[in-house]
Amino acid sequence: MVMAEGSDLSDTEFDELPEAVRDFRPRCPGCTAAKVAEFAARPCSFYDCPGLPAELEVTCDKCIFDFVADDGQVKCDHSTCPTAVRLKGNVETYKTWVRLVSTEAEMGA
Repeated sequence: MVMAEGSDLSDTEFDELPEAVRDFRPRCPGCTAAKVAEFAARPCSFYDCPGLPAELEVTCDKCIFDFVADDGQVKCDHSTCPTAVRLKGNVETYKTWVRLVSTEAEMGA
């Protein structure tokens, strides 16, 4: 994949993403790459994107806490809850994926 000139996503970052993450694009009606890449984009009201790879999950399905936005109703200790620890670990992958999708939207892909 050739990244757009001026993009802050390097080929190395792209290559380091798991294949399922690199290949995933939203398929919900009305959801586009441009919508995902909007500043402060929030997940849909269902918080469940069909086919979303586990590496991109950043919202707790128990308390609907969004670890990217650091927003929601905390119902556990985020330093010890296994779900919270896993989801916090996905944040950088998610942000890199959003940059990838944003670059594609800018390129008109």
